[in-house]
Amino acid sequence: MSKRLVRVSAAVLSLSLLAAACGGDDDDTSDDTSSEEADEPAADDGDDTADEPAGDDTADEPAGDDDTGDEPAADGEALPLEGEVEVAAGTTLNLSECPDDWSATQGVDGDEIRLGMTLPQSGPLAAFGQIGEGIQMYLDYLNDTDPINGQEATLVLKDDAYEAGRAVANVEEMMDTEDVFAFVHSIGTPVNLAIRPITDDNCVPQLFNSSGFPLWGDPANFPWTIGNILDYSTETEIWCQTVVSELGEGATVAALYMNNDFGNTYKATVDNSEACASLDVVEEQTHDPAADSVQNEMTTLMASEAQVFFAGTTAAYCPQTVGAVAASDWRPQYYMSYTCNNLSSFFTPVQDAAGLLADEGSGVRMTNLNKVCGDPQFADDPAIQEVEQILADYGDVSCADGSYSTGVLYGHIVEDVLRSAAAMPGGLNRVNLMAAVWNLDETDDLVLGGTQRTDGVNDAYIQEAAQVQEVQVVDGSLTFAGIGDLVDLEGQGGSYSG
Repeated sequence: MSKRLVRVSAAVLSLSLLAAACGGDDDDTSDDTSSEEADEPAADDGDDTADEPAGDDTADEPAGDDDTGDEPAADGEALPLEGEVEVAAGTTLNLSECPDDWSATQGVDGDEIRLGMTLPQSGPLAAFGQIGEGIQMYLDYLNDTDPINGQEATLVLKDDAYEAGRAVANVEEMMDTEDVFAFVHSIGTPVNLAIRPITDDNCVPQLFNSSGFPLWGDPANFPWTIGNILDYSTETEIWCQTVVSELGEGATVAALYMNNDFGNTYKATVDNSEACASLDVVEEQTHDPAADSVQNEMTTLMASEAQVFFAGTTAAYCPQTVGAVAASDWRPQYYMSYTCNNLSSFFTPVQDAAGLLADEGSGVRMTNLNKVCGDPQFADDPAIQEVEQILADYGDVSCADGSYSTGVLYGHIVEDVLRSAAAMPGGLNRVNLMAAVWNLDETDDLVLGGTQRTDGVNDAYIQEAAQVQEVQVVDGSLTFAGIGDLVDLEGQGGSYSG
């Protein structure tokens, strides 16, 4: 299990529609490179360079000059801990820009490996808070059975309620008082955008952002940050391609989007991507990320009688849309953000409604990239059984209790890069960690695509395989049924260059 890399990540399954689709749609609250308006064309839609491997773009060339410090270390030699250090293709850490008191071994120079995570443990997205607890359960399991580098891995969790300002305060506090080595799996696009300038300025790894924003695949400009889950723009393009293949060009669409960077990614892709260009959007609604309900927005969308419904929202709002559609006469072809693919968290409360929609030809579809714990089709799968055992032993919970299992999944990739970094000459430090992150080549039995890799600017997105699946109720249990084949474009994602 120690080498079973989870890369459920920010993939740009670029069906020639690459990750970039979100590059320009970022959001009005974004920082620097993400400051383009959400209604601008997605980077891959109007910018040909976004569809080329980033290694061919001068923006994606190594930042170093001719100094020997930016040359990769020869085999058997430790990477430098000062100057410019090339850790992967086109990926250079400029350590001379780090704070004067920066240490490559902060947070790992004792008997612990100290990690930080800001996440919503309260508010409308509180269901995702269980992910952090699941990661800690997995780390506790490792600490007991096979400690990483002989040290105890510890995860510091702080609630941000999915508010960027609170996330910034959490990260600053953890850097000041918690001796954090790296941040892992922080949840949400607005949150990760807000904290990236802080981690970047302080040369602290910000790893596996739990957000499918394409900007996380930009090692040439932000080598300290990488994403974790399927790129939302690619996800949306897969939706559009499936709609066109089944309903034809001109199919009418009604869409609901969360009004922030996350939801704007879906909107910009629908509005600007070539894959979605032949669809006719007849109604769209946005909702406040802190709203109690989306019923008013759903009422407007249902009145459109569109052939297709896109739900670019997440967490508590996912089951709300299911309940609203099931209670109406509207039966569209229904696509939902895969961020709501945890059946126990988001569909158990509306199981009857989800079953009704599936029976009447309007089952909820998602673009999934991993086996879902709690889905009876995987009950005998050894990898899922191991997850269940860890949850039972270290949390006294099961897959049926929420999103804890996602935390175990996410814990795999954390384990893998830490072990890889510790095995490198020079041992576990932040430079080796980033070298491990940008040169991944691992497998994970929980991931549908199996093998995932990174290669600096040549392949900056971890997860690049997914399948459209529909939520159904079979013999009284929620399950996913595959629609079509797995789309596996590993290695074709390039990097963000919008």
